[in-house]
Amino acid sequence: MFQLPGETRLRAITFDGAVSGTLPGQVPANTFWLQSEYGAPYLVGSTVYDRDGRSLGTIPWSIPTVSPAWSPEGTSLCAAVPAQPTTGSALRLELGQQPRVIVTGFTNYSDNAGFPVLVCDSTTDRIITAVFGQGVAFARLWVFRLQSGAMVRATQMPAGAVGAWVAANHDGSLLATSVRMTNTGPWLTTIARADDGSQVATIDGFVAQGFSGDGELVVGTYGANRVAVIEWKTGRVIWNATGQYGGFRAEPSGRRLAVGVGFFGGSDQRDVYLVAPDGSALLLPAGVRPSLRY
Repeated sequence: MFQLPGETRLRAITFDGAVSGTLPGQVPANTFWLQSEYGAPYLVGSTVYDRDGRSLGTIPWSIPTVSPAWSPEGTSLCAAVPAQPTTGSALRLELGQQPRVIVTGFTNYSDNAGFPVLVCDSTTDRIITAVFGQGVAFARLWVFRLQSGAMVRATQMPAGAVGAWVAANHDGSLLATSVRMTNTGPWLTTIARADDGSQVATIDGFVAQGFSGDGELVVGTYGANRVAVIEWKTGRVIWNATGQYGGFRAEPSGRRLAVGVGFFGGSDQRDVYLVAPDGSALLLPAGVRPSLRY
């Protein structure tokens, strides 16, 4: 889903570029919006809409204080929510528009950090959330069981690291942790199993920002000024482009990716490519405003 420059209506295109059209929904200027994995339902401001633009109700959380995530099937939202929007308030994980508290008190809220939910998946019974500081600054991550709230594992940025980032695949079975030990040193990405931390692959010189829907590819920053899609098991570069990384959206259960290149603030992009598993790519119109993950 995306908007063309100057438009408030929403457009949509399939990941292979074969079908596109206009949705009935409208997004007023400067309003937050977030699509689910399949494009509908989607969130505009605090209201959830179906594919026909009908309201499905509102969420109880304040955006952007809270960074919610859709479940893979688009039936619910998960969010890490402070009891009060003040530094030091206990943080809790909530599920659904009529929220059910999953777990509480695992860390405290700070208005100088972000607390995104990375995974909210009932099929694997996993909810994953993390603390991110300003810039490239992953600090801590927790894996919980979605139904019971029991903690599976907690991890944090390695000691001595000056920069770190972490991403999870769609069902929360894999984590990609990218670390740099000095300000001028190289990045190293480690792919590991989320539940026990066992390492399955590494990628030199790469910052992994996300996975493809099937978990076989990673997308992120490669080198000084390139964006790349990489097959993590082999290290093979599938596709790359010059520019700054600007977000992604994964085809559900597939290998196609929408990749933003040329981030320059907010949700605006300079270029958005639909990247196929064979390395071919379709460029969307200039200046589109998509719903991408970072």
